[in-house]
Amino acid sequence: MKTSSTLLVAVCTVLIVAFSCKAAGRIAARYWLNREIREFVSNCEDRTSGIIGSENAHKYCDCAVDLVAEKYQNYQDAKKLSVMDIINFVNKCK
Repeated sequence: MKTSSTLLVAVCTVLIVAFSCKAAGRIAARYWLNREIREFVSNCEDRTSGIIGSENAHKYCDCAVDLVAEKYQNYQDAKKLSVMDIINFVNKCK
């Protein structure tokens, strides 16, 4: 019975995280155009892949775009972020 409860909690946690990530994906779209979102993620991946690896860069930049867009609703302001600023957003996605 204890194993079933643990498994249920684990499955629920995974589902919550998966759905919240999908919902968060819509945050950037509230403020930026789709091409701006793609550009940010691509630039983020290029700038951070040497630090966190290309696979992690894709995953975390896809998350970070929503955090950045929420704080910098004007895309032109977000384009001025330094690599360290982006890394700080990426770290919030871990």
